This record gives sequence, structure tokens and C-alpha cells, in this order.
Amino acid sequence: MLSQSKYIAILLALLSILLVRSNSASAGEWVRGTASSASGSRNYALWVPAAYDKHKATPLVMMLHGCMQTPEDLAAISGMNAVADRHNFLVVYPEQTAAANPLKCWNWFDPKNQTRGSGEPALLAAIVDKVQSSNNINPKKIYVAGISAGGAMAVVMSATYPDLFSGVGASAGLAFKSATSVESGLAAMKQGTPNPQQLGLLAYTAMNDGLRVRPKKLLPLIVFQGGADPYVNPLNADQLLIQWAGVNDYLDDGKANQSVKMETAETFEGNIHGGYSYTRSIYKNRAGRLVMEKWIVKGLAHAWSGSPAAGAFADPKGPNASEEMWRFFEQAGKRVNAAAKKKYPETREKSQ
Repeated sequence: MLSQSKYIAILLALLSILLVRSNSASAGEWVRGTASSASGSRNYALWVPAAYDKHKATPLVMMLHGCMQTPEDLAAISGMNAVADRHNFLVVYPEQTAAANPLKCWNWFDPKNQTRGSGEPALLAAIVDKVQSSNNINPKKIYVAGISAGGAMAVVMSATYPDLFSGVGASAGLAFKSATSVESGLAAMKQGTPNPQQLGLLAYTAMNDGLRVRPKKLLPLIVFQGGADPYVNPLNADQLLIQWAGVNDYLDDGKANQSVKMETAETFEGNIHGGYSYTRSIYKNRAGRLVMEKWIVKGLAHAWSGSPAAGAFADPKGPNASEEMWRFFEQAGKRVNAAAKKKYPETREKSQ
């Protein structure tokens, strides 16, 4: 007859086996692919959550990595796959090549990559099309986000393919056409662009290029920016918001009539326990619908905020950018009480 201690040991062993099986069964999976356009081809890595049902239309988030990164690097530093597992959406990570840029940066500053149907925008749109062709994707819930050069390229994609994306997230990103060369790109990173007010019309003009119908009435934007970023001046976050306020002002009715203003509807000060403090600003249109958010994380350098672990371009001491971006994508365009958003245990906020 088994002793009580051996019996308990056997039960614990069986329980551990069941837990391992349960965890492996609930994990998502990677699917690799390649998409092509007239501009060439790019590889991508697609994360498919375990709860994905091919019979149900599912959201898709495109994540664009920064310089010297791979899709796997961005997946690791952002933790977006875990967010996808919790909320059941797919995540696609395109991969830039060293042949296109020695540092594997997306060439957001190159004029040929700032136009619909050409260059890298065409390649990235082809990846979305490829993922849509082999999965059941909700066309009204496709979003794009990225960090650094990837954040700037996410903005380019939303300007050149507004019919494809329903929202954009930029971490340490820059405004569309804030630069048109390598030299001006470096200058914009350090000191912004001299005429941010003019950029709204440039983006709106690009949005209408090649489209038979006028773009969406709103194109929501969420920005994360480190207050201590040594590479991208935090001024760029404000300039990106200025541009997108202009974009959404035009998108409302085709006129510059201040329907969306660069004025915060609500501002919150918060802090992460044992981490950074931050300022979260909310922007709405005249109808009270959420259009833009800006998060300035004090003390954060050039890194993804709220990463699962510390590392290169990863900092766990800030608010969880991946969770907040997904929450914003789900709420954007709606009349929401920003103060009533889901609170994460590590986050404390107070309205200003």
C-alpha cells in the first residue's frame, strides 16, 4: 500500500504532466510565408493564436520591427503574441532584408517608399493580402504598429493604404513625410520637422492617391514615446499628433475646419509600481469619439514600453504598450469614457 507521501508525490507528478499538456495545447503557433509585389518580395512570420477559428472573421495586427531587428526580436520585446492569445487576433511580422537596408531598417524616409503601389508599402500591403487569402481576417479590424523605423513605416502604411488599415500605433515613430532623404531623416529624428502643420495635408493627399472612394472618416492613431529617448526626440510625438489631427480633420468632411483639434480632451498622470511615471493624453472629435492617444513615458529610452523582460530596445518598467495599443484599436472611433478603461494591476492613474 502506498504511503501518504508517495501518493501525494504521484498526484503532483500527474498534475504537472496535465499542466504541461494544457499549456502546450493552449499555445499558438508560427506560420512562415513570403509575399511578392512588383517591388520584390519579403518574408513574414505569422502568429496564430490557439483560439483562432477559421470559421470566424478575426482581427489582424501587422507589427513592423526596428533597425537591426528580426520579426522574432519584435515579438519577444513587445509581448504582442501573448496579447493576441488573450484577445484572439492574428499578428504578422514582416521581415526587412539587409539588401534593402544594411541595418535592416524600413526605409520610411525614401520618397519611393512613401507612395501607394510602390516600394515597401506595396510589399507590406501584399503581405496583408497574402495573410487574408489564407485566413479568415476581419477587413474592418486590420491594424498596423511598429517601433522606431518600424513605427515610422507604420505611419507610412496608414497614409498610403488607409483603405486597408483601421488604426495605427507608433512607438518612437515619426510623421509621414517628415523626411525625404537619409539626411533629413536623421535630422527629423533629432529635432523634428520644421513645418509639422503642413504634414496633415500631405498625408491626406497621399490617402486619396489611387483610391476610387474617399478614405475612412477617421483613422485612429496611438503614440508611445520615451521621454528619455536618445535617438528620437520626443518632439516627434507631438508633431505626429499635429499631423494626424490635421488628417482626421480632413477625413471628416474633406475640409480643414477644426473638427479634430490638437487639444486634449482628457489627460491622465500615472505610474507603474517600481517603474516609470507617464502622461496619457486623449483626443476626441466633435462627436466625442476617440481619435488619438499619446503616451509619454518619463525615463523610457529607445525601447518598447512594458516589455515582458529587459533587453535591447525592451523595457518592462513602463506601461504595457501592446495591451494599450490593442485596447485603443478596439475603442477607437467610439464614444468612450477614457477614465473607465480597463486598469492593469501595475498601473495607477489620476485625471488632470
